[in-house]
Amino acid sequence: MPRWLKSWVVPGAVFQSVIVGGGYGTGREVVEFISRAGPRGGLAGSLLIGALFSIVLAVAFDYARQFEVRDYRRFLKSLLGPAWVAFELSIIVTLILVLAVAGSAAGTVLEDSFGIPMIFGVGIMLFLVVLFNYYGRQWVERMLTLWGILSSLLLVAYALVVIVANDDLIRSAFASQAIAAGWWRGGLRFFLYTAVIIPTLLYATDHIETRRQAWGAGIVGGFLGALPGAAYHVTFMSSYPAILDEPLPTYSMILSLDIPALLPVYVIMLFGTIALTGVGVLQGINERLDAWWCERHGRPLSPSAHATIAGAALLASLALSNVGIVALVVNGYGSLAWASLFLFVLPVMTGGIWKLWRAFHAERGDEPIPATHGQESGRLKPGSAEGS
Repeated sequence: MPRWLKSWVVPGAVFQSVIVGGGYGTGREVVEFISRAGPRGGLAGSLLIGALFSIVLAVAFDYARQFEVRDYRRFLKSLLGPAWVAFELSIIVTLILVLAVAGSAAGTVLEDSFGIPMIFGVGIMLFLVVLFNYYGRQWVERMLTLWGILSSLLLVAYALVVIVANDDLIRSAFASQAIAAGWWRGGLRFFLYTAVIIPTLLYATDHIETRRQAWGAGIVGGFLGALPGAAYHVTFMSSYPAILDEPLPTYSMILSLDIPALLPVYVIMLFGTIALTGVGVLQGINERLDAWWCERHGRPLSPSAHATIAGAALLASLALSNVGIVALVVNGYGSLAWASLFLFVLPVMTGGIWKLWRAFHAERGDEPIPATHGQESGRLKPGSAEGS
């Protein structure tokens, strides 16, 4: 893989692949946080989401690069100090909730479309998640990047089919309504609950070496993260406002097109994105546990341990999926937005930017960087990561 691709595109592709399964694959989240603002309001919300993703990803990537804290445990200890433990709890809840939402949708689609019991879908997802977490980071990065490209191509094909088939309805929807008041609220909430996973994906920044690469990768990642939501939103306007009440809007749109070949393709894509959402976030969890295990035993956890942790987390998520997708999205994701705001977004956009600013001036010889949380002169000292 070319070096520029690894540094500029891979971090954003990993981010996109992870959030598609948990944030876009079913369409429920798009409806709840973007399309409820109406046709034009939803597009404005999508632009807001892209801009916010870009800024926060860029700052997080640059912080991880500057202070060499590329696993989320060291990143958060550096950023939050003792409060990092609260984030640890929130990310576990986030992981289980995101996989529960996606698993609930996948099981429903599989059973409704093909009459296949949900247990078979669970087995497929469990196998894929365990397999890729067993083989480790390189496999995870490659698969997330490749799947991100494939799912983007499939999304473009789906959007074109829907737009061509329903051009008049979509035009009419956008022409008949102005931007609704408060359109930004849903976009802000979507950004907040999704942003909480960013620290767990910092393993994908290993190839970022300069500030320019960090900010470039952040901007690319931000808009890669927002584009799927905007595309789904536009297609949903062909059935607006009825689409707002559909528990699985994307599935409903696929059925309405009456193109039999699209359904199995959608099911395969949905299962792939769900599995890789779990793979991507769990890789971050495993990297955090590796750092802790290395401090105590001088070696990372074994591939078998990585696979076992991944399988256990997925099983817990699938047990929660019985609650129902609408309730999970409305109640669970709303609460996560507050945790994300106070435990990641505000700290990285205040303390994180301040430390980067000090580092920038120190590099120019203006002033030294104070040693904090195991850092000296802006770099983490070898072997200084703190205990779990």
